[in-house]
Amino acid sequence: MKKLLKKVERIGVAQLMEDTRQNLLVTDKAFLQDKEDEADLEKRYEKLDISRTQRILINDYIACMKTADHHFARISYLAGIKDTVRILGRLGLIKKF
Repeated sequence: MKKLLKKVERIGVAQLMEDTRQNLLVTDKAFLQDKEDEADLEKRYEKLDISRTQRILINDYIACMKTADHHFARISYLAGIKDTVRILGRLGLIKKF
């Protein structure tokens, strides 16, 4: 299984993941609404009368959340591939490794 996942990563799974995700996101109404809300909230955040120190803290917090979400999404995608391979193997549709 580990060998298979390494092969999958080498064939450009990152680009495949990004392409597939983008194709799905452009038609997802909830995601598109969240992006609109995010843009609105960002404008409101920029207008806040807060200190430079507070703004740096908030920006760092947001960056950490985004990074963690990115890693979570990547790991979830790989977990989906792994589960798919397991299911296909149990169904006898692919050879075991």
